[in-house]
Amino acid sequence: MIDMPARSRGFSLLELMITITVMAILLAIAVPSFRDVIHRNEVSSASNALLASVSYARSESVTRSQLVSMCPSADGASCTSTGTAFEPGWLVYTYPAGAASANLAYNAASATLLRAIPLQSGVSIQALGNTVITFGQQGQLVPATPLEFITCYRSGSSGVGENTTAAPGVQLNVNGSGSATTTSLAAGASCTPS
Repeated sequence: MIDMPARSRGFSLLELMITITVMAILLAIAVPSFRDVIHRNEVSSASNALLASVSYARSESVTRSQLVSMCPSADGASCTSTGTAFEPGWLVYTYPAGAASANLAYNAASATLLRAIPLQSGVSIQALGNTVITFGQQGQLVPATPLEFITCYRSGSSGVGENTTAAPGVQLNVNGSGSATTTSLAAGASCTPS
């Protein structure tokens, strides 16, 4: 009787090469899509953080019956004196009733810090107009000038972001009465408020 050699188990070189080729093709398709998902998530997260802070400042102004302000802050301890960029972070603070007028920068000696929001990485958040935003005792903006913020994905560490179809920007509008709404930017729209 002739003994048949046992068939070896495992993959042949050809089977292994085909499997690696198929995996490479699938990764080439999936990685750019996954990157776009991450960019959209960064924009959404930063926009939601800003919306939450605006809503919080408005509700605290009504609850405390005091002026509550927001300003951009790079260090979490003082307001940025120039520019309209909020991506380095921002402060939400209040002054005692009757102690200050609207739109004053944060002063640790006389104001109460309510929240300090840290750096929002991977995005640009641009505001239209005044860098100090104040809500009055009834939740209205003081002065009652509407606000606009635009959040866009940014690949570098500085400059205004870009609005793409893969990662669309988000516009946050706050009307004079203090209510806020968000909308996605249309394709090709600028990431700078106008």
